[in-house]
Formats: sequence, C-alpha cells, structure tokens
Amino acid sequence: MSTGSASRYRESYRTPFGTGFLVWNGGVVESNILPGAAPQVSGLPASGNTGSELAVRLERYFTGCRIDFLGITPGLPERASDFSVAVADALSRVSYGSTLSYGELAAAAGHPRAQRAVGNWLARNPLPVIVPCHRVIRADGALGRYSGGAGWKLRLLQLEGFTRDIKVESG
Repeated sequence: MSTGSASRYRESYRTPFGTGFLVWNGGVVESNILPGAAPQVSGLPASGNTGSELAVRLERYFTGCRIDFLGITPGLPERASDFSVAVADALSRVSYGSTLSYGELAAAAGHPRAQRAVGNWLARNPLPVIVPCHRVIRADGALGRYSGGAGWKLRLLQLEGFTRDIKVESG
C-alpha cells in the first residue's frame, strides 16, 4: 500500500471497542495501537488508502471471528537481535484461544531460561494482537502484565473463547 512520498503513515481500523491504528513504514507494519490507547499518531499522515488486508483482519478479529495473523511480517528494527526474532516467531505460532507461560515461550524460542527477558520483550511488543502477546500468562495461571493493561489482556483472551479460570491480580 503506497501513499506517495510519505514512507510512514497511519491507518485506522474500527472495532466494537473503538478505533485502533496501524503505523506503516515503507509498506511494513511497524506498530498496532489498540483502541482507547492514547495514540501517538496524530503527526503522521493518514493513509490515502483504507481497508488494507491487515486492517480488515483486525476488524474481523475484534468482532469475534477466528483470525490468524500468520504471514504478517512484523516491522522489527533491522538491528533486531536473534532473540527478538526468535520470540516473535515462536509467539506467532501460538494458536488462537490458547495460552502458554513465559517459560514455555522462552523454551519455544530456544532460550529455555530466559522467561524474564521474554517478559521484557513482550512489554515492548509493538504489534499486540498481531504478535499475540496476550496469550502469554504466568505459570501460576495469573494473567501477568500487559502493555495495554490487564483489562485488555482478559478481553482479548475472552474474545478468543478462552474459558479456563484465569487469576486476575489485584492492585
């Protein structure tokens, strides 16, 4: 999708929870800003096109359709470490409606003792939902942290039909 000379631009998508934004850079998705988050996109030009395949997938996902985002190449920085690439790749293979622990994700990424580093990476995931960090919970069954807040994490899991009891931390 091209917008002329601008290589960075934003595209909005609609959900029952509000408007979300995708930030594109040179035709590669760089970030996904969930509805209700204070978007830092106001300085970016809006896409001249609407309804990219990714925006349509996100709109369908948020209405409860079982959508996967396989084949979407995340806009990881060119200097992304092998660790970052391995975590993003392993996370992209976690099935819709299922979860795994931080330790299980670390092992799946080839770094079995790096659950804290995985948690740190997840906190900076620029593509929530697309790279489904909401599917990672603590080993004790608690939600754990989420960059969009615990409410979003629970909402996304419930949207995917996840019904197992999940501990929600208080405070």
